Amino acid sequence: MNARCPNNYVVGTGRLNGWRWVITTRGYASIVVSKHDQVIGTVYELSDGDVRSLDQYEGVSKGFYDKEMMQIVLGERELNCLVYVDPVIEEGTPKGEYIARINQGIQDAGLPTEYVERYLRPVVPANL
Repeated sequence: MNARCPNNYVVGTGRLNGWRWVITTRGYASIVVSKHDQVIGTVYELSDGDVRSLDQYEGVSKGFYDKEMMQIVLGERELNCLVYVDPVIEEGTPKGEYIARINQGIQDAGLPTEYVERYLRPVVPANL
């Protein structure tokens, strides 16, 4: 995130209820509606330039990801946050080069072990 969005500020760890983390058939991460699940991740405050940079990296203009505003639970409050969602909802497997990046993200975010084991490890092997 620091390389793509140098002006970012970490707000904290947030939870998105009613959604589930997946790898789509494109080989990259996204989220899909899933009533009884949740997504846990890092919430960032971004500058306008950072958002433009992320839009480019995520291929928004090419239709690879849509930008949506969603209510994220952060402690005792809810924040309206920008989330990138792949319009492809069919599940697949991660591209080989992407596995190391996901594992680095898991480590950087300090995600709860139970969450990682339940949602991420069935699809993304730990670095060997």
